[in-house]
Amino acid sequence: MTTWLVFGTIIALLALLATGKIQPFKLFGGLVFIYYLSGLISLEEMLANFVNPALITLIALLLISFVLEKTNWISLIAKKLFVVSEKQSYLRMGVLVGLSSAFLNNTAVVATLLSSVKNNPYHVASKLLIPLSYMAILGGTLTLVGTSTNLIINGFVVQAGLPELGLFDFLYVGLPLLMVGMLIIAFISARFLPEIETDDTIAEQYFIEAKISPDSKVINNTVQMAGLRELGSLFLVQIYRNGQLISPVSPDQVIEVNDRLLFTGDIKEAPILLKQAGLLLAGSRSEIEQSDFVEVVLSHTSSLIGNTIKEAGFRNKFDAAVVAIKRGGQELGKRLADIELQPGDTLVLATGADFYKRENLKQNFYFYSAIESFKPLSNTKSLAVGLSFITVLGLAAFEIMPLLKGLMILLAGLFAFKLITFAEVKRRFPYELMIVIGSALGIATVMMHSGVSEMVASWVMGLFSGWGVMGSLIGVFLITLLLTEVITNNASAAIGFPIALATSELLGVSPWPFIMVVAYAASASFMTPYGYQTNLMVYGPGNYQFKHYIQAGLPLTIVYSIVVLILVPVFFPF
Repeated sequence: MTTWLVFGTIIALLALLATGKIQPFKLFGGLVFIYYLSGLISLEEMLANFVNPALITLIALLLISFVLEKTNWISLIAKKLFVVSEKQSYLRMGVLVGLSSAFLNNTAVVATLLSSVKNNPYHVASKLLIPLSYMAILGGTLTLVGTSTNLIINGFVVQAGLPELGLFDFLYVGLPLLMVGMLIIAFISARFLPEIETDDTIAEQYFIEAKISPDSKVINNTVQMAGLRELGSLFLVQIYRNGQLISPVSPDQVIEVNDRLLFTGDIKEAPILLKQAGLLLAGSRSEIEQSDFVEVVLSHTSSLIGNTIKEAGFRNKFDAAVVAIKRGGQELGKRLADIELQPGDTLVLATGADFYKRENLKQNFYFYSAIESFKPLSNTKSLAVGLSFITVLGLAAFEIMPLLKGLMILLAGLFAFKLITFAEVKRRFPYELMIVIGSALGIATVMMHSGVSEMVASWVMGLFSGWGVMGSLIGVFLITLLLTEVITNNASAAIGFPIALATSELLGVSPWPFIMVVAYAASASFMTPYGYQTNLMVYGPGNYQFKHYIQAGLPLTIVYSIVVLILVPVFFPF
């Protein structure tokens, strides 16, 4: 009975994760707490998972990555990244992004390169942004620290009493994956990517709402007389009046007192142009009008999803106002306050003094423009930080010093030289990820102790029994691959690992090939914008549709799967 009850809770967890309505850390934390109340896991076991060495390593690495993001190596190299040849640009990008993502947070790598990719002089952004995300994902498979998924898997490994994974244990399969993946992207996936022009008329086409200042001279004038039909880089597309939209807007349309004017155009020039015309950005107020704009992408797990901007209550939640919105190439057809938010929406916020103090930023937004004013480190400091990080990785690779100890020493040095502050750590500390991983370790323990893992493993073996041990390996890989497209990479690793371990035990073979295929499958999110956050980060800027991920990602997923299933048994034999 216990087995089926636990199995039912796991299915419910997967279903809720797939909906995206509840944040993963709440679901994982809530479920492990229910297991504790039910006596399925002891308090000691539950709490011990939150001080797992692999989890502490991940946290230390993420904190150090805050400083690595400020170094200038990637941005300097990016200036020479693109050439006239599209295929050569893909290969150059693959080398830089892949190798960078092997050691840095791949989200930070994508964020750093996004502007360079969008503004390159040779190719439209829509041909490059999905490949940028894919190459960051592939690069993460190279090393233990390349992606949080690998570190989570290592946490499960340690918890299971197995020898922990080394820094470069993933390289044997990860490097061929990166090389083959680059070729597939350049010669096959690229053919399915759309050519969506991203010149000035499209690239920065935000939906911007303006209100009329009380003393504006445009009142009672026609659009033509007021000079509003085409205001520099802004174009008047609609007027919102008394609950009705007027569209298209005739040059002879008279402007009235309470009208809201809806423009498309470049947000960077909007405040000045509107002010010159006697208009103000809608949503702004005196104390935030002089603030910096912050450009963010709405996370698919955000609590704002499904709410209109008005219902979301931005002012109270973030001390910020939405002044512009972009959703691919769509014309939204509503005033800002009435637009229902969707995952991947790009928002521009005018922020107040307390914006950066809010602790709910990361759980609602992916940032591809830095939240804070970006102040890169000097060349000397960048070099010092880079060499220090490489030294720590080298000492770990040659087993001279444990990785965690090296990272802790480096982190202490960064604090000592004020390259990172406690205020920055407090603001950006990955609380949600810590809860997800610590809870996932507890859930995996319950799955194994309750017999759920063994039951699912038996189903996998029965379904793929015709192909023997290799068939079971394929089954574990496919289950994890499906989960990572439906939920998230970290969650799929948490569910896939205990199934993999139980399958190897039932077959009486080495657990390593099963563990490694789970790690690689959990990172193989190429066919949806939601399985991996870098995919969602490029969704809006590339003006993509869901089908573009399927078209470009399917050939890469097929080849990726073949390479993993061929090479894993070679380097990690049964």
